[in-house]
Amino acid sequence: MGKSTLACIYSHAALLRGERVQVLLFDETKRIFLTRAAGLGLDLKRFVGDGSLLLEQIDPAELSAGELSTRIEKGVEGSNVRIVVIDSLTGYLNALSEEQHLVLQMHEILTYLNQKGVVTILLLANHGLIGNMAVPIDMTYLCDAVMLLRFFESGGRLRRAISVVKKRAGPHEDTIRKFRISSEGLSVGEPLDQFRGILTGVPQFEGKSSELLEDKASA
Repeated sequence: MGKSTLACIYSHAALLRGERVQVLLFDETKRIFLTRAAGLGLDLKRFVGDGSLLLEQIDPAELSAGELSTRIEKGVEGSNVRIVVIDSLTGYLNALSEEQHLVLQMHEILTYLNQKGVVTILLLANHGLIGNMAVPIDMTYLCDAVMLLRFFESGGRLRRAISVVKKRAGPHEDTIRKFRISSEGLSVGEPLDQFRGILTGVPQFEGKSSELLEDKASA
């Protein structure tokens, strides 16, 4: 869908600024994460080598209660981490016996990171790809900003849409835009204002031109 790709891009930008980043992987291996980033033109291996990127692969089955908090605190206090990425909460949820444990622990973690001035990027996969979708657990009330990525079908092709559905402080753009991922990275196109029902996954085209669906997008 593009969640991990977005996280890679934000992390890479922070690393280039000289900040330290901690990425906790629940859903994939370090090798796949680094290979996918390289495919987007993002060289993260060198940051792993110099210690500015703390890349940790976690087995949910071996994660004890409170261990995630300990790892994050160690990165912030010991390595001056400024951005924490959890990829993903879906994988972490599988390690817990109850959803309520996840909510309580994430509230504690996010409160701590907010007090430390650390940016936290949480990834959460929805159930389903096209049509009706459902989140395994609602974490939106804990977040300052929420970005939604969706697949939708049009013209016999599977396409992607991106939108910001929440920003706690100040206004935000409410358009739904097409985006694409390629070897050149991620690009965002014009608002998909000629469609109705994009968030259903099977929208209706109400415009006169299909130029919005051409693979030409501005960064």
